[in-house]
Amino acid sequence: MTRAAKSRLEGLRAEIARRTGRRVTQREVLDHLIRTASEDPATHAAGFARESRSMGPAEFRRFLRRRRASGVPDLSVEIDAHLYGGPG
Repeated sequence: MTRAAKSRLEGLRAEIARRTGRRVTQREVLDHLIRTASEDPATHAAGFARESRSMGPAEFRRFLRRRRASGVPDLSVEIDAHLYGGPG
């Protein structure tokens, strides 16, 4: 366990003890976390996936605002004429 994780575990233990009004050990906290994670492993496994999240609406809007024209000529302006025939 990293020092950061150990420190967070201790903070969690202290907060649980404060809220419950009784002494709680790190072992009790870990046992509880393991027990609850075991009840629905799929939900907790998602937290281990690397970069599998998609953009949210706000992030997507920021992405669209950053797009710039490439300067490469294309036929997208006259796409209807190419798709359906007739004058462009």
